[in-house]
Parts: sequence; structure tokens; C-alpha cells
Amino acid sequence: MKRLLALILVMLFVATGCDYGNDQEQKQWELIEQSAEASTVTIALQHSNAKVIDWLKDDFASYLSTTYDIKLKVVEQPLLKTLDELASDKANEVDSGEYDIIIFEKDGFKNAYNKGLLYGPFTDKIPEVKASIDTAALNYIYREGISTQGYIVPYGRNQLSFIYNQDVFYEKPTSYDEFWGLIKEFKGQFTYPNPMTSIEGEAFVLSVIGQYMDIEPFMSGTIDQTKFLNAIQPGLNQLIALKPDLKDNGSVYPESTQALDDLFNNGALMMSLNMDYNYATDRLKEYEYPENASTFVLTDGVATFTEGASIAFNSPNKTGAMVALNALLGSEMQASKFNPKSWGSLPIYSLEITPKTTLDTLKSVKLKSTTVKYSDFLESVMTEFSPEMRTIILKQWQAQVLGK
Repeated sequence: MKRLLALILVMLFVATGCDYGNDQEQKQWELIEQSAEASTVTIALQHSNAKVIDWLKDDFASYLSTTYDIKLKVVEQPLLKTLDELASDKANEVDSGEYDIIIFEKDGFKNAYNKGLLYGPFTDKIPEVKASIDTAALNYIYREGISTQGYIVPYGRNQLSFIYNQDVFYEKPTSYDEFWGLIKEFKGQFTYPNPMTSIEGEAFVLSVIGQYMDIEPFMSGTIDQTKFLNAIQPGLNQLIALKPDLKDNGSVYPESTQALDDLFNNGALMMSLNMDYNYATDRLKEYEYPENASTFVLTDGVATFTEGASIAFNSPNKTGAMVALNALLGSEMQASKFNPKSWGSLPIYSLEITPKTTLDTLKSVKLKSTTVKYSDFLESVMTEFSPEMRTIILKQWQAQVLGK
């Protein structure tokens, strides 16, 4: 009866969006937590990292069960299948569906939002969003070229990092100006993978483009092609200017990160790239990298890809979903998934906004000295390009830099 009463009261809050100040917000959240007790939350996802499913079923499920008496059910299936089922529910007016939380590792939010398949706005009801997330950041406000409108919370990031051999050079660059000077100094010993075939190659190109433009005017709405092409041209010019200092004068770009690694390992290159922040440490453990390999990021900004989670429009347990998402953003779970042994997902926090006590929890994750510090990653977060912008940039890279 107590849970039923809490559920009725909280659904009134959820339906009306009541906001009566901090005390009332706290009481509202307590009701949400009560209504979620002894319930089941179902997450639907497809993820490229095999560790994610294990982490959800083990670490996260255990935390929800112990802390909130919530049972977690994980449904692993293609995002397209999940959205098709939700669209069918929408067409057939199914009020109580099968899924509560939808994970968006990459694209898909825009499609789901535009079709009315998501519940919201709800992020203003999540305490950890207000306490720890930079809600003024462009990566929070926009996703895939549309305003998020409080329908999705970010829960993790992937960012580009550079891998180098300290036997070749020891003082790592901290800015792009220093980086360009390093490439010129070690002429012919740097290149990057083909961005048409490698996410690391694409991330490098986006990182460079992002240093020379203001991306905010293009974050939402229809892109003015002429203005956007003008905005990205300085970055493209820099990539063209780099070619004479690249391996083989930039005439050939490795088709994969593995091909780049092979060149790095045999000494042909001074540097490699990866989106997995612990990649170099793992390779060193397997004796697959030079003994003095290490990593760095450029705090001017490196390509950042944000993962997010939404609530299905007909979620049968919306309050449970909100409690689960709040837990996912909390310091304990952010530190847990940050651990490369468990998952290796970078925290979603901000050095300027997130409380120090929350950031300090991340220090519990023991990392090797060859791994970039989480604070350096947080300092190097870059505004994310939408899929449409990335498509235009890659087309222009192929035409102007590759010359095809």
C-alpha cells in the first residue's frame, strides 16, 4: 500500500511537472525512489563493447538491487529492433510497453525523438543531473543536430588519445601548436588512419577541424552548406598543410588502427592513436608495444563522442527508470564503469561544475602511469559534431586532402 500510494503521488508529480523549490524537489525524489522499490527496470541496448553487458548485469544490477531494491533486466538487441517495436506500440496505442530505458551508444536519438518514441522531459527531475552535470554544455543541450529537450541524459564518453614512444621524444605536447611543431621536427614519422575507414582517423580529423571553427551556430536546425563549408575550411587547410610532414608525404593513410599500430611498433612512426583510453596500457601488458610507450591528450580539445540514455514513451516503470539513470550518473557507478577492468567508459562529469567530492571518487580507480588522467580527459572535452556535419567533413577531406 505504501509503494502504491507513493506511485500515485509521484505520477501526479511526473504528469504535472510540479516544481516547488529544493525542499519539495527532495520530497518528490523520495517519492520517486519509494515508488521504484521492489520493481523491475528493463534496459534495451546494442553496444560495440562486449564488457558493457557484463557490467550492467553484474556491477550495475548489484548496485540497484542493494541500494534501491530494483531488479535490472538487460535486453541485448539491435537499436533498430527496439525502435521498431516502440513504433508498433505507438501505432497500436500500447500504453505499457516492454522497455524502460533505451541506450544510444551512437546515433538514433533523433529518429526516436522525432517519432515520439521517448518519454520526457524528465532530466530536470534527476538529482545527479542538477548536481553534477554541466547542463549548459552544448553536448548536453544538443544531440544529432536537434535540441535534446530533456529527453536524454549523457552517461559516458569516448575521446581520442595519442600514443607515443618516450624513447623517441619525452616532452609530450600540450597544445596543437606544439603538436604541429613536433610533427615537423620528426618529419615523416607521423600519420593518421583513413577517416573513411577508421573511427580514430575520423576523430583526428574532427579534432583538427574543431580547433579552427565555432561549431555552436550549426548545432541545431538545417545546416547552411555554404556557411558550414566556409567554417571548416581553415581546419581542412591545416590538414592539407600537414601532408608534406606526414609519412610518405600524406599520399597513403593506413586503413585501420591496427595498420597504424604496426607502423608504430616497428619504429616507422613515432605515434599511434586510439579511442580506448586504456589501450596502450593493455598493449604493454601483452608486450605488443614499445617498452616506453605512453599516452597523452591535447587539452585544447580532442574529438568527443557522448553516449546517452532515454526513457521509452510507454515505459511501464518510469520512476524506476529515473532512479536507475540517477544511479548511473552517481559517483560510485561513474567510477565503476570508468574502471578499464569493468568497462572503460570515461566519466560524464565537468571540472568546472561537478563537486570535488564527486570527482574525488574517481581517484579510487587505480590506473597505470601510461594512462591519461581522467582530469586531462575532462579538460579536453570537445563539442561533438552531428552526423550530418561529420558526413560533410569526411566528404571534403576525401576531396581536398586525399584528392579524390
